[in-house]
Amino acid sequence: MMLPDSDTQDGTNLSRRDLLARSLQVSLGAAGLAALSTATAQQAVELPTSSRELWQWVRVQPVADSRLTWFDAAGGCSTLRASMASEYRAREQQSMELASRIASGYWTGESERLAARFAAFAGCDPDEIVFTRGAGEALSTVAAGLDLTSGDEVIIPQQEHPAALSPWLFQARRRGIVVKQVQLPMPLTGPEQALGLMAGAVTDRTKVMAFSHVQYADGALLPVRELCQLARQSNIATVIDGAQAFGMLDFALRDLGCDFYAAGFHKWLAGSHGTGMLYVRREMLDKIWPLEPRGIDSYPPLLTPTVTVGQETTSAALHKLGNIVPHLWPALRGAEAALDFQEQVRRLRIEARIRELAIYARMRLQQLAGIELLTPGRPGLWAGILTFRVPGKRAADIAETLARNNRIYVRALRWRSGDSADEGALRISLHIFNSHDDVEQLLQGLQRELGGK
Repeated sequence: MMLPDSDTQDGTNLSRRDLLARSLQVSLGAAGLAALSTATAQQAVELPTSSRELWQWVRVQPVADSRLTWFDAAGGCSTLRASMASEYRAREQQSMELASRIASGYWTGESERLAARFAAFAGCDPDEIVFTRGAGEALSTVAAGLDLTSGDEVIIPQQEHPAALSPWLFQARRRGIVVKQVQLPMPLTGPEQALGLMAGAVTDRTKVMAFSHVQYADGALLPVRELCQLARQSNIATVIDGAQAFGMLDFALRDLGCDFYAAGFHKWLAGSHGTGMLYVRREMLDKIWPLEPRGIDSYPPLLTPTVTVGQETTSAALHKLGNIVPHLWPALRGAEAALDFQEQVRRLRIEARIRELAIYARMRLQQLAGIELLTPGRPGLWAGILTFRVPGKRAADIAETLARNNRIYVRALRWRSGDSADEGALRISLHIFNSHDDVEQLLQGLQRELGGK
């Protein structure tokens, strides 16, 4: 099947010209980045100089089953070998030196160091970082911690992940807030659609606007900066689910203009499972209550402050919202090793490689008859996630067959199209641990499953 010479009306397919131009941009960007080096990378490990050797080296860094082709970084990544080694060493050290560390106030200093380390990577201040067990916990912390009363409105896209949507729905039951779910088109044809629909839902009672940086279902990149600017003009708090962006895209939190940002470290970062963080813009810290307070300042009605280990002089967000570093330290050291890996390879190069693989996969999928792409086709509205459906076939059946016969893992999603039955959709998420050969194996498996459609 020949590629179309122009975009289809709904913008889901890319033209040959667009694909070639975009591929060239990515290749040139990666080539330019390959010429750069950093002191951090030189100190840690000497990376291969050629792109081919680099990506071959990258493929063996996670602890993964080499017989399985994994296309679900959006669901979770295998942990990096360096992260596992760092976590084990930290856990051994924590156990061996338990008494001396409690007595010396070690945890306060280590908490501050980790906050500064992750803040530098994320592009914010250490005072704005609090560690969590994942993005879901971070989002729940915000939903439960903000002072919202009956009748206050929260605007959120209908297709958000359950971990992002459910906390607000529970607050609606508990406190009587109003959760307004906005149906965004899938696929989006432009950022103005998301802006217009979200803005159209705002009223005088709107207090929060919550949405994803990258949508988990179709991989759409929402216009975060513009939405945050829109909300700020009306004194509306913004809560961003960054689970599908942190580790995939190169960005700085301070540039987004959001009030809260949730991230997990076990997906695109490929760090230790059970780790994550919540960014709280410094000006918003006074507007949120902690879920698990570990200490409180000397303030009425208490005559003296209360503190716990690691809490004595920690930075603002850790002090108020609860510092779990003493309990989560080994896993956070493993996640820190994943930061080192990203900085060694370079975040811009990682994003460029992910986009290159996704562009190639999209081009190949477009050549299959019977495939309906659900991810936006407009450049800039998608990155490493591609979602598609096969009308007349159940996505779960296709995913099961690919896993059983080809050892290829893709994610089957629930997906209702209009009034038709929920046949589901297939999502592939491509990371730097994938290759063009992996994409070809997927296409061969899909061709056999489609039976010549």
